[in-house]
Amino acid sequence: MKSSFQKDFCKRHENTVSDFLLDVCNRCPNLLSVTLSGCGHVTDNCILQLLKNCPNLKSLKLENCVQITDHTLEAVTLHGASLQTLHVDFCRNVTQAGLEKVREKCPSVILRAERSASMIPDSKPERKLMLEKASRKLVQL
Repeated sequence: MKSSFQKDFCKRHENTVSDFLLDVCNRCPNLLSVTLSGCGHVTDNCILQLLKNCPNLKSLKLENCVQITDHTLEAVTLHGASLQTLHVDFCRNVTQAGLEKVREKCPSVILRAERSASMIPDSKPERKLMLEKASRKLVQL
């Protein structure tokens, strides 16, 4: 668990990586390779913009990027024509169905998804609240 200091620091800088990534993809349209590891604030939309603005991108490696979902995989199928390698390791919100679509629509892409589809995905906030209420009721019984 993060301390309140860490949470506050993270909150104040959550757009830093995303803004930087968007600047890079706007200024470097001939970018060939991107590797992001542990970037918790990088979103599907950032990767979509990267794929749209860098049509020559050959390698995209995402590791432990918790906000990356099947929307990124869909963007790869639509805008990743030059992509040869895609890694989505430890991206817990990527599903097996999303991976299968990439394999089906982009068979030439070398796809690696170590532990991604087998990890427990983040639950939606309303689902988490329902689970917490249910567990409290069980404890009271």
